[in-house]
Amino acid sequence: MAERPHDMTDLYLAPVVLGVEARLEELGALSADDLNFQVILETNIEPENAEERRKAFLETVRRRVELHGWAVSLQERGLAVSHDEHTIVLGLPAGLREYVAD
Repeated sequence: MAERPHDMTDLYLAPVVLGVEARLEELGALSADDLNFQVILETNIEPENAEERRKAFLETVRRRVELHGWAVSLQERGLAVSHDEHTIVLGLPAGLREYVAD
């Protein structure tokens, strides 16, 4: 039996995922130098290691997308959009995978 939305946060799934996907496409189209500059510009953080890059990258994604209670995190397969027990993982463009790699 199909799951149905349980609250307003569940109803925002489609707009949130579409917004996150658009943001990933926008960031993924940047060169490595431009991506690094964009992350620094938007977060005021100059990452010095992989952990800081991941943290700053997530903040950069969040800054222009209204998440409506959904959370974003990095997983091995890509960027996870989660709320309660529901998770959708979006693939990352190659440049973004390289940026957040160890």
